[in-house]
Amino acid sequence: MSVTLSLILPRERGRLASLLAPYFAEVAPQARIDPTERAGQLLNRRDVTTFWIHDAARRVGVAIVLNLPDDRRELSEFMILPQHRRRGLGMQAAALILNEFPGFWRMGISRHSPAAAAFWGTRLSLLPNVRALQEGAPFTDHQVKSFTFEIQGPHHG
Repeated sequence: MSVTLSLILPRERGRLASLLAPYFAEVAPQARIDPTERAGQLLNRRDVTTFWIHDAARRVGVAIVLNLPDDRRELSEFMILPQHRRRGLGMQAAALILNEFPGFWRMGISRHSPAAAAFWGTRLSLLPNVRALQEGAPFTDHQVKSFTFEIQGPHHG
């Protein structure tokens, strides 16, 4: 597997902002999100874990996990840069991230990204340790729907 994850450090705020800018333009074009300000918020919150997604030595994307109460998580943002899409990197990265944190998950799907809806519907149905997968209402006005599910860890055997 060529895909790996690494934590994004607070000193990498500028680099994170440079990836978030085109991402927010794609998934929430009407939202007025300042990518530099948002990167700073994400990197300084205790309840957020931010990851670079790497393909070999190249950074090809970002994933942001919100750690909710009661050992639940939300995949708040997930992006593979457009020039690296449709090569299986997102599928590998999604499996790595979800399996890193067994337990209950939720995610909202952007109204402006029909590819994301297809990607997550397929990815979640193919992961062998996904249980109780449900499609639901969106969490925000920028979303078209949501998914909730449980990732079973190795201890669930």
